[in-house]
Amino acid sequence: MTKIAISLLIIFAGSCFAAEPGADYKLVERIKPDAQFEFFGAPHIDTVIEVYSRPDKEKFFGKSFKIVLSSLADPLRKELLFEYDRIATATLSPNGKWIVINDRPYRGHCEPRLFKQQAGLKFAEVKGAKIHGKAVDLFIRHNKLSPAIRKSMTGEGDCIVESLDWADDSNSLLLRISKGRTGEPVWIWNWHCIYDLKTQKASLDLNILNRGSILPGKRLVRNR
Repeated sequence: MTKIAISLLIIFAGSCFAAEPGADYKLVERIKPDAQFEFFGAPHIDTVIEVYSRPDKEKFFGKSFKIVLSSLADPLRKELLFEYDRIATATLSPNGKWIVINDRPYRGHCEPRLFKQQAGLKFAEVKGAKIHGKAVDLFIRHNKLSPAIRKSMTGEGDCIVESLDWADDSNSLLLRISKGRTGEPVWIWNWHCIYDLKTQKASLDLNILNRGSILPGKRLVRNR
């Protein structure tokens, strides 16, 4: 066997070994893009969100998890998006160019992580988004609370900031803040705000969320 042939075999074996989701991972959930948006004229979206798990005694639930992106047209094409140990849920934006993950690494804590499409199935986390911290800062400013209250909301397991929904134009997120344990200075049941992807700021302006929600009507012809 020639050196070239051996090299090709090594490369092929390495690519098979590195393919997502990896050894011993089993499919838990598969979320396809919503076809109704395309029916009403939205662009075609090819991205499918898949969740995999494998046994791992050292992890919280005795499992390791991966969120992997695959192609609707070619299910064998896969890209790793996110790995986690506890709980995480991913939601694709209506235009398919963004993904938000509600990451819950600890009890009583949730942090939305924003990912932007680079090309095809490749998405990269927007490190400067800092949705959790910006939502907490807005809550403190708006309600005129002390720095001590802010500090009590920014540690591990201290506060839930959760993404609830995408705006129709994919440029903002509806967020919910909650916090409540015995002995804490404030309890928060459901306090809502907006995160604007264009400005990377938290806001209470509902008009931001409603951008692009009203479009000219269309007459649909019934199939015969």
